[in-house]
Amino acid sequence: MKKLCIVLTLFLGFGLSVCKAQDIPYEYRPGTVTFKDGTSENGMIRLHDDMPWYNQRYIWFIDSAAYAANPNAKGKKYRADDMQMYRVGDRIFDKVHYVNLENLQLKSMGTNDHMMERLTIGRISSHRFYDYPADYYADSGTEEKLDQDEAQRKQDLLTGYKILCTKDDEKKQRNAFDIDMLKMLAEVPAVQDKYQTGGYGNQPVVAHKGLMAKMIATAKKSAFKQEEADAIVAAFNDYNAQIVATK
Repeated sequence: MKKLCIVLTLFLGFGLSVCKAQDIPYEYRPGTVTFKDGTSENGMIRLHDDMPWYNQRYIWFIDSAAYAANPNAKGKKYRADDMQMYRVGDRIFDKVHYVNLENLQLKSMGTNDHMMERLTIGRISSHRFYDYPADYYADSGTEEKLDQDEAQRKQDLLTGYKILCTKDDEKKQRNAFDIDMLKMLAEVPAVQDKYQTGGYGNQPVVAHKGLMAKMIATAKKSAFKQEEADAIVAAFNDYNAQIVATK
């Protein structure tokens, strides 16, 4: 596995600079890119598993012929604007337009297209979206504290992802963690009932809960976010399959 070293320099108001080297692991894997003109090409694609938000902005690509001639060939950088989608193994990344009003950043100005990993496709389509690191941040303290703060920021980004979904011809992306899932699944009662009772491994949905019960339910969802995410994706897939079967 190769490593790319990025040196981040933060200049503070008093002329103090803090430099931190950060190793970003990556590797090339076989994949296919579909460019904005509709043409596709096979080759090797570099993904950042440790910092997946980079995969939403750009990839590095080596076409098959170049890689066959030289496995150490330098990849070409393609940004979201250059592509329609790309595939690596069984993972598909689609270009999705999304304005993240909760976290507007300078780096987002001019483009709100992101290469998001596809989770479901059908009547309900969904993708995973990661927020991006802050444009700027100020920090101080010992080297150990700075390392801890950086690790926490990274962990918050990794666990703070959204599942953005649309139904039918909807244009606006909605975060599945925040929507009324029972209403979303209402056309397929079997799926709705299974989700409501926690049959997908999610927290059961109880109507007309008191404030304390709602707070507890919210805390549980946060603590078991991956389980909740898996349940949402499974319910969406079942909905898509069964809604077709009933027509």
